[in-house]
Amino acid sequence: MRMWMCFALVSLLGCKEAEVGGPKAISKELGTPGATGSAPVAAGEVTLLLNDTIVAKVTAKDLVAWPRLDSLFPANARRMGTWQALYVKGAGEKVTEINKPGDTHREQVLAVFLDKQGAPAFGIFDPVELAKRGEPQARVDALREIRLRMDVEGGRGQNDHGSAASEDPTKLKIAIKTPKGEQILTGEKLLGLPRETVPDGDAKGWKLTALLAAMDVTTFEKLVLTDAAGLNLTIEKKDFDDKTVVPFVKLNKQGSLRFKIYTKKAEGWISTGDLRALTTIEILK
Repeated sequence: MRMWMCFALVSLLGCKEAEVGGPKAISKELGTPGATGSAPVAAGEVTLLLNDTIVAKVTAKDLVAWPRLDSLFPANARRMGTWQALYVKGAGEKVTEINKPGDTHREQVLAVFLDKQGAPAFGIFDPVELAKRGEPQARVDALREIRLRMDVEGGRGQNDHGSAASEDPTKLKIAIKTPKGEQILTGEKLLGLPRETVPDGDAKGWKLTALLAAMDVTTFEKLVLTDAAGLNLTIEKKDFDDKTVVPFVKLNKQGSLRFKIYTKKAEGWISTGDLRALTTIEILK
């Protein structure tokens, strides 16, 4: 009798699904990471779990745009500062563990994409390489499951900006205004420019002068830079030399351009003049 009652109870705990404009939203409790009790996965389907609950299943049609991993999770789980660990399962039972991905991959983008055979894969990308559909720095092929362990109680990571909406970097448009008129530096042209290493780290980007030179602007005395929020910053050519004082632009995880001025101090660098989404460069004289 007890066995029959247990069977009836399991039968009642079904899996409820609802379409939410993309991946199928699902709620179902599972066991521990890598456990043999993981939910069965159809060919080409990737199961996403938040702690021990299935929150979505994605297929190839959901991955055509190579989405950022955080965008596939519910809105309240997209701040990477709250992510404790990821468990990524490809072929077989091997599980790749990534601890505190918001810290260990602060300059990279975690994304799910389609390989050359059209099968789901997980990758850790440089932002420009992701925009160009290039090669990831690390990958897991034959992707079947990603489990996110998240701090749902503490306040750590709540100010993280990783959940901001993602833009397509190829569609960026930077207005270059000169006394002779306005030019547009497109995202496609920008992504094709050679990059240099950020003065204070391993990330890559462009010196501001390289962006201007790409638009044949090589002579100027004063610039005004403006971001998407309307904040602006005035800098003069005499105030930087591109060696010890370097105005620098890099593509961030959200697909917008981050501007900073790096100044050499003793053995290190300090950064000032932070603009989060550069949109306009105006040459005053």
